[in-house]
Amino acid sequence: MKKIITLFSLLLVTVSCQEPDTTINDVLDNYVTGAVLRGWNPTGDYNFFAPSTSIFTVEIEEHDEQNGALMQDVQVYVALNSGTEVLLRTLTTADFAVGPTGLPRHQLTVTLGESIAALGLSSSQYTGGDVINIRLQLNLTDGRSYTAKDAASSLTGSYFKSPYIYNMTIKCIPTGAVAGDYTIDMIDSWGDGWNGASITVTIDGVAQTVGLPSGANGSQTVTVPAGATSMSFAYVSGDWDSEVTYTITFNNGGADQVAISETNPGAGVKVLSVCP
Repeated sequence: MKKIITLFSLLLVTVSCQEPDTTINDVLDNYVTGAVLRGWNPTGDYNFFAPSTSIFTVEIEEHDEQNGALMQDVQVYVALNSGTEVLLRTLTTADFAVGPTGLPRHQLTVTLGESIAALGLSSSQYTGGDVINIRLQLNLTDGRSYTAKDAASSLTGSYFKSPYIYNMTIKCIPTGAVAGDYTIDMIDSWGDGWNGASITVTIDGVAQTVGLPSGANGSQTVTVPAGATSMSFAYVSGDWDSEVTYTITFNNGGADQVAISETNPGAGVKVLSVCP
């Protein structure tokens, strides 16, 4: 009986050794090394009113199985609101320098102005809230290409940080006066006015004060005339700023736009979002 058990055990071991581990074999048989564009520190804002000085910047570094030797070029595409893309530029190996890790590195900059020009758009064809999509495509010398569709979560959220696409929302931050009506809605949570707080509106150097001397709420409209060159809205602190809420709504003949809304505001000049 002991001999039979021993023989049966040997048979099991032999069979187990002969059967392949199909899962790991499938992985190894289909394993292909690729390449990624590592990107970090994307910075910048796109301002409708200053397209030429609205700059997006990201540092990119190319990783491949030959430490950068497989890179042919990187194509930079732009689109508006995920629409039709156009090729903005092509980065060749000459545009990259050897970085501190020994791999090709390049600081990519894309302005709102050049994106709009490449797309052939006039200022009436885009506005605040629209998005410029910047997509990168890495092309290798062996014909392979990698872009956003190839970036799984393990790349977009890992050390490699390789989303291949960056979405820049266009803001409307005035660099001067924007003509129209600015309605300032004021609330005091205690119901006894703003206790000395106010908003100073200055148009071409002429200041006027808007405030809530008493009560729980109030509203006042200030008109910035056509031809004005400068404007500012500054909050002046009172005794109980924690009770204060205000909203400034802009209208120049179209739909109302909330330019800014704050509760318990800090003192100083405010940055409005105002789209013509």
